[in-house]
Amino acid sequence: MRTGFHSNPVAGLSRVFLALSLLALAALACDLGGGAAPAITPLAAGSVTPTRITGGGLPPTATPTATPTVTPSLTPTPTATFTPTASFTPTPSLTPSSTPTPTPGLITLTPVPTLAVQPAVRATVEAPLRPTAGWSCGDFPCEDDIEGFLQRIAVPPGFALSHLGQLPGQPVSITFGPDGRLYALVITDGAQAGALVALDPATGASATILDGLISPGGLAFRPGTDILYYTARMRADGGGALWSLQPGGEPRLLRDDLPCCYTIINGQPNGIAFGPDGYLVLAAGALTDHSEAAPHLPELYATPTRWEGAILRLPPDGSTVEVLGRGFRDPIDLAFTADGRLFVTDTGLIIGIGDRLMRLEQGGHHGWPYWRERGCLECPVIPPDLTPVPDWVTLPPDSSPRGIVAYHGGAFPPEYYDNLFVALWNGVEGAQRVIRVRNVPNTRTAQVSAFVTGLIRPVDVAVAPDGSLVVADYIYGHVWQVRYTGE
Repeated sequence: MRTGFHSNPVAGLSRVFLALSLLALAALACDLGGGAAPAITPLAAGSVTPTRITGGGLPPTATPTATPTVTPSLTPTPTATFTPTASFTPTPSLTPSSTPTPTPGLITLTPVPTLAVQPAVRATVEAPLRPTAGWSCGDFPCEDDIEGFLQRIAVPPGFALSHLGQLPGQPVSITFGPDGRLYALVITDGAQAGALVALDPATGASATILDGLISPGGLAFRPGTDILYYTARMRADGGGALWSLQPGGEPRLLRDDLPCCYTIINGQPNGIAFGPDGYLVLAAGALTDHSEAAPHLPELYATPTRWEGAILRLPPDGSTVEVLGRGFRDPIDLAFTADGRLFVTDTGLIIGIGDRLMRLEQGGHHGWPYWRERGCLECPVIPPDLTPVPDWVTLPPDSSPRGIVAYHGGAFPPEYYDNLFVALWNGVEGAQRVIRVRNVPNTRTAQVSAFVTGLIRPVDVAVAPDGSLVVADYIYGHVWQVRYTGE
């Protein structure tokens, strides 16, 4: 289904998102904290009385052209290292983490084994940039021009790209199931209507598992089972919810009281992941942009609800909710590395500042909405008794970080093990690509390099059973596979 996307896919997308976001903002206006983090350890199961993405965290960049917006630079990114300062070169601290303690009574997972000998890190090799004009549909190939895309999309030397298939809609998140199929939450109307689908990598055929979803967010299989968990909304303007689904069964509603909603595309339950302790973690977006108060109220700033702008932890039955960390604007996706650390992609303000990759500090406040020092003059100042967790990697403004995965496959060279791959969604300089983020052994830094370039709107990444990396592109629903072929 390609509603609103013909010869001008991104411009159409931007107009739809902008119009719908403005309508939603108007309708919702009257509604309504550094260093290295220890590994996530199970918290005591407390009794939390229930109270009551998926968006990119900001509307797509408006593009007046008749073709998808493309990064104008034809030369490699000036630097492969971003920082938590304006120079985009992070210098995060790294501290050994403790091993997560298993939680009795739940599926206990063994942490992903680390390599016996940590490999030396090779010099960073980035994927090249291909020409940004002259394709079958201008800046990009047309939807059915697979050969054109295979020429335009670039990966580093030693890797090869192939087309895995096309999803029946615009993907929001992807994951592989125990049956080897690629499961995806997709948007089917260019706005909020969504579905759960499965793509068979062997044949390229897709099947719809569930439809009628509203603004679907994240999905994950509970390890060791074939039970799928996913987030979405109960209704167009509210009801952040979490469901589980067993094969052949009906969806089971676990929570319908999660934070929601800021606009039709953000401020809701987003990505989910299972930790080494068997618990589920969930990214919950904030219900404002910079903690602005609702119109016509005397307050200068809104009071955040207890679960918004936070990373939440729930048992598999969803019976309790605990906050692992606060201070996120619109966290989109999460990934655990082998040592139990949790990393989160966080989308910044509508004006573009605040896009970042965070390493969660349990119990810490991660900065939002106290971003006046970043350039948001309407944001509140940092309280004197608060020391926010600094950015681990500050990303280019407006880049819209979306899906993230830690590489635990066995097909890439050893130095790729436990690296993070992050999809940068928006059409700005330094984005429209998948980046590789890795800790440099024996240092306190993270290296960032371009791993897949030439994409239109990369939205999520996953590791296939064969160890290849799979990337889903939002615009046409194409799914691309990156394999290692040799030196």
